[in-house]
Parts: sequence; C-alpha cells; structure tokens
Amino acid sequence: MVRASRYDVIIIGAGINGAGIARDAAMRGLKILLIDKGEPGCATTSASTRLIHGGLRYLEHFEFGLVRESLRERETLLKIAPHLVKPLGITIPIYKQSRRGRLTIRAGMILYDLLSWDKSLPRHQMLSRSETLDRWPGLNPEGLVGSALYYDAQVEFPERLVLENVKSARAFGAEVLTHTRVTNLVVEDGKVSSVEFQDQFVEADVVINAAGPWIDQVLTPVKSPKLIGGTKGSHIVVAPFPGAPANAIYLEARSDGRPMFIIPWNKLYLIGTTDVRFEGDPDKVRCEDWEIDYLLSETNLALPAAQLTHDSILQTYSGVRPLAYQSSTRRHFIREHPQLPNLLSIVGGKLTTYRSLAEECVDLIFRKLGKDPPPCNTDKIGFQSV
Repeated sequence: MVRASRYDVIIIGAGINGAGIARDAAMRGLKILLIDKGEPGCATTSASTRLIHGGLRYLEHFEFGLVRESLRERETLLKIAPHLVKPLGITIPIYKQSRRGRLTIRAGMILYDLLSWDKSLPRHQMLSRSETLDRWPGLNPEGLVGSALYYDAQVEFPERLVLENVKSARAFGAEVLTHTRVTNLVVEDGKVSSVEFQDQFVEADVVINAAGPWIDQVLTPVKSPKLIGGTKGSHIVVAPFPGAPANAIYLEARSDGRPMFIIPWNKLYLIGTTDVRFEGDPDKVRCEDWEIDYLLSETNLALPAAQLTHDSILQTYSGVRPLAYQSSTRRHFIREHPQLPNLLSIVGGKLTTYRSLAEECVDLIFRKLGKDPPPCNTDKIGFQSV
C-alpha cells in the first residue's frame, strides 16, 4: 500500500534511469513514487557489461557530444561513488588484418584524451609489438603489430549503484514499491490522471515511463507508437584461465569485426557482448548456444592458451538494450507524448550517463509543473553523504 493518493511524480521502472530520476527529483523536493515489477536494478541494468565508459567507438560515428557527456559523467561517478566505480585499464591489440590500423587507433586515442580534458585517469599509451607481448603474453602473436592502452572505469555491481540511488531517494522522502506491476494508465481530460497497480489507482501530476525494454508494454493502454527497437546482449562468465589478462581487453572480433570485451570481474572473467535485434518478450531473453559459441571462439582466437569450452562457463546472462525503434544512436531520448503532455518516456541511454539523463528529465518535470527547476546537486553529493 502507498502512503498517499497523489504524488508530484510517479516513476515506472527502477533500473538505473528510474532510480536516478527518483533520487534527483526527491533531492529537489518533489513528492515521488517509484514502482518496479521486480527488484531495483535486477533486469536490464544488471545485464550490462558493467563499464562506465566514454564510448570510444562512438567517435567513428562522429557522436562527439555523446562521448564528451559520457566522459564527463564517468569522472562524476568516480567522484561521487568511488566505493563502486573504479578505474579500469583497457588494452586494444592491433593486428595487420584489423579494420582499424595503428594510425586510426592512435587518432582515436588522442581525440578521446582531448574530450576528457578534465579527467583524473591516466592518458593513453601506444605500445610496440614487443612491449605488448611483454605485458600481455597470452595474446595471439600472429599478425600483431602493437597495442593501445587507455583507461575507463568499471562498476562491478551496477545493481548496487541502483540501490544507492534508491536508498538516497528514500532518504529524501521518495516512496518505493517493488514487485508491483503497473497494469493501466488511466487517461482523463487529455492527460494521464492516475496509474493502476494492485487494484489501486494513484494520481500524479507527471508520469515517467522508465521501464526500459518494457516501455511499449507500459504504453499499451494509451496506444502510443512503438518506441523500442531493442537489441539483445549476452555475456558469459568464466574462471581465470591460461593467458588471461590482468586488465580488460577490447577486441575486434575476427568473424564479424564487432567489438567485444574480456574483463576481469569479481575475481572471474566477464566476456561479451553480442548485439542482435530482439523482438520477443524481454522477460524471456536468454543467452543462446550460438552466442556462447561466438564468444568462446573469439576469446580462444585472441588468447590461444585459454582453450575455453562450454564446460568452462560458470554463468551466462542476457538483457535487452532499450534502444530507440527508428534510430541507430545510443543517445537517450526523453519522449514527450503530444496527446498526453504529463507523460514522459525514457528511451535508450547508457549506464554511464544515467545521472545527466536524470538531471535533464527532472528539469523537464519542473517545467511541466509550471515551476522553475531548482539546482541539481546529484553531481556534488556522494552516496555516502546521505
């Protein structure tokens, strides 16, 4: 049961975006109800590669604004959540047959450093073939010409980052309901007047649909055009293996040129991700055999001594990226619904930029309420401070 019959804002979905919006809105004095059909952060957020990164490969698509925002937010998270977000060295081995040669990689590294001019992390290094094999002797030496070493960050347990946001939101007065599925959006007088769940109808001035891959399901009662055209990403987890690197490896897959990572994680290794269009039920997403074969094969090509097999796998997990239906960008969108001006849907976004997305969203909420937004302080107040 909820404590009130009306809230300033009801947020549907307690993944990283919903939790971040709840924290920011509560810190700025709004009366908030956050609802999730399961546990906070235990769906899409927990299925990520667990990186806090600037999006190095977005440079190829000239998304310099997104990269700069991501790098700025990476630095912010290192500052406000140092107990969860840690620096991570990442090596890019460069081969004769690579689609991106040494000059291209070096240019990307220089630009990445320039866009993160205010960072606390070390600058990149370009290493020769011999230096590369000295530091990462497990790498396949055939055709190797050198490597690049740069730094991003890792959040080993993004679920904890979500919970920190939820706990902080509650400390500032937000109410949180878990294992509560929204069953209806009630429309009256040209707006969403109330949200139905567990045979209750609760009113709100603004409703935020932050349900990730389930956004279109939440919108079913209001007959919105399709917003989500998600892709599935799968990972495997294995124990330390022969030739395993001490830091992360960023590979160009031999079979299709896609980027993938081999990352030290929780004293194990995380390998992923795949990226395939997914049109099914997000509740039923699973890692398929062909994805396992792909990840094992590419890892064994990159690190020949590994000799990983299906028996090496300790765990698999999959999730659906809530990407925009008609867009190839990884940038987030706050979708306003013209016929329902008090309803906003959060489309896309990255783990790294959840805080800036929340700031943008809460500023918009205040404008919807006819008020000037107070200053946002989520980039200044750490989670251990509340």
